[in-house]
Amino acid sequence: MSAALAGRRAVVTGGGRGIGAAIAEALADAGAAVVVAARSRPEVEAVAARLSGRGATAHAAVCDVSDEASVRGLGETARERLGGVDVLVNSAGGAAASPLPRVSLDDWNRLLAVNATGAFLCTREFAPAMAAAGYGRIVHVASIAGLTGGRYIAPYAAAKHAVVGFTRAAASEYAGTGVTINAICPAYVDTPMTARSVADVQARTGRTREEALAAILASAGQRRLIAPAEVAERVLALCAGTITGAAMVVTGAGTMKTPFEIVNPAELGEPRGWNNGLVAPAGAQVLFVAGQAGWENAAEGTPPGFADQFARALDKVLAVVRAAGGGATDVARLTVYVTDLAAYRESTRTLGGVWRERFGGYYPAMALVEVKGLVDRGAVVEIEATAVLGGAR
Repeated sequence: MSAALAGRRAVVTGGGRGIGAAIAEALADAGAAVVVAARSRPEVEAVAARLSGRGATAHAAVCDVSDEASVRGLGETARERLGGVDVLVNSAGGAAASPLPRVSLDDWNRLLAVNATGAFLCTREFAPAMAAAGYGRIVHVASIAGLTGGRYIAPYAAAKHAVVGFTRAAASEYAGTGVTINAICPAYVDTPMTARSVADVQARTGRTREEALAAILASAGQRRLIAPAEVAERVLALCAGTITGAAMVVTGAGTMKTPFEIVNPAELGEPRGWNNGLVAPAGAQVLFVAGQAGWENAAEGTPPGFADQFARALDKVLAVVRAAGGGATDVARLTVYVTDLAAYRESTRTLGGVWRERFGGYYPAMALVEVKGLVDRGAVVEIEATAVLGGAR
């Protein structure tokens, strides 16, 4: 990803804190020059100064993404400071929770403006020049609420649904221009916005902070809050890849929710280390990953043992999935080809550790096939995969 983004010029809205600040940092670490934009001057200046202090090219800009003139000014500032813009990440947003009868029209309009209208205005400002240049990467930070909804968040969910719909429409319009447009749909992330949501639950219910947080996580099927850096990693994968029109779900490794519906019929018994079937979400894109060998003809040295080759093959599969903007929990099916079934069985304990380092407690559908041999010299294992990227549940 660093090679693909080194020397690129990026604008990150909502970059003063939380997810936006993490994305700005990740882009800077990948070698991109960054304009960090948000409404709060002290916050964006602090982020830009921190990045500059680490040797990155970073500038601060004050912008209200819901205001057309302010977005136009951001465009002028970014082009003046960077000479052009290759990457736009629309991370600015807001949230609130309230029962529907208590939602005022001002509340409704405010959340649609900062979340949906902001994404529209910024995309309209930067996308045409990207298309003219033949290259551009635009990522909107939406939400899993933009795919599933939820209680007491009608304006927020509606706004994030609008962002996902806008993403798909704009991606279709810019298809073939060299500009990709995608959305990231995280569940609850460890940000000040989530902290406010927890505080709201405390105020309404009288629960402790820990109880309120547990209730929020349970509503999304999460075991923990997602770190902003995890979202930033997925954003960078989309910026480095070529997929477009996707809405990528981010739940964090080890969470209970995946983009799939797991199908394990009772009559087949509870599987261990795989699932019998997975139902792909609606509107998803399918990625077929060619067989990735644990050792290849061009590799130098002595081929390693089975466990090391298994790890090497998994890493190559995940490299392809990430280049397409996905992650480990987007892998729906694996076929593992081995030349020595006995060696596989003898290594199962070690292989379990290799698996958990990459997939946590997530298991796709899986098939194991013993073969007489593999094309690549010294290879004892080869893995092919099918991944499903994006889509609503």
